[in-house]
Formats: sequence, structure tokens, C-alpha cells
Amino acid sequence: MKTKSYQVYTDGAYSSLRDQGGVGLVVLKDNEKILSFSHNYKHTTNNQMELLAIIIALATIKKPIDELIIYSDSMYCVGCITKNWKRKKNPKLWKEFDKQYLRVSSLCPNIIFQHIKGHNGDTWNNYVDKLANKASQLL
Repeated sequence: MKTKSYQVYTDGAYSSLRDQGGVGLVVLKDNEKILSFSHNYKHTTNNQMELLAIIIALATIKKPIDELIIYSDSMYCVGCITKNWKRKKNPKLWKEFDKQYLRVSSLCPNIIFQHIKGHNGDTWNNYVDKLANKASQLL
């Protein structure tokens, strides 16, 4: 039986000129893009957008799968999730993260959060960076 493994690249951006952020993500199965998403949000921060992108990535999982790898270039998010860093800010978003993580944990036995260096030539990281930045610039 073939393993159902998905990879999701996420990114968040913020435009101080517009006081607006954006999220971008792409879902891959067997290195094929099956979904991409971006959206803008008013009165936010970069860290909020990074975390919201991960929350949305988790929310895309609706059926049982074997493995989910979520890539983010946010040390803030990956550190809080994997290294037990203190979650001093954004309590509402962290509560929603916990809710989605618990739900997805019942559908997927292997959820991995992986930090990826931003702006380092990775094709998919660059792709979601462009999605997030473009969303943050929309009127």
C-alpha cells in the first residue's frame, strides 16, 4: 500500500506601509503541487502571519494520512512548536494552533515541523514567499 505523505511549505509577510500581512502556502503530494493558497489580513504582524500560515496548513488536512511535513522559515514558529520556546505573544493564534494540531494528530500519526532557511534558493520556499508578499501588497 502506498504511503500518503504530504509536504506543506508556508510563509507569512507583512507590509508596514499598508499595515497588512499576507500568508502563502503550497501543499505537495509526491512533489506535485495539489493546492496553493494566499490571503491578506489587516492590522497584523509578520509573526502572526507566519503562524497563521501553519494553522491554515493544518486546517487543509481533512482525511487520514500517514505523514505531514510542514516547512516554515520562521524560527519563532518552529522553535515554539518543536523546542518548547515560550509562547509569549499571540495567545489566540496559539490556541487555534493547538486545536488544529490536536485534530490533525487524530488523522496523522507523523506530523513533522521543519525549519527551512528563507531566501536560500529553495523553489517551494521562494514560491510561498512570493505568494505571501503579493497578498500583503493587495489593496
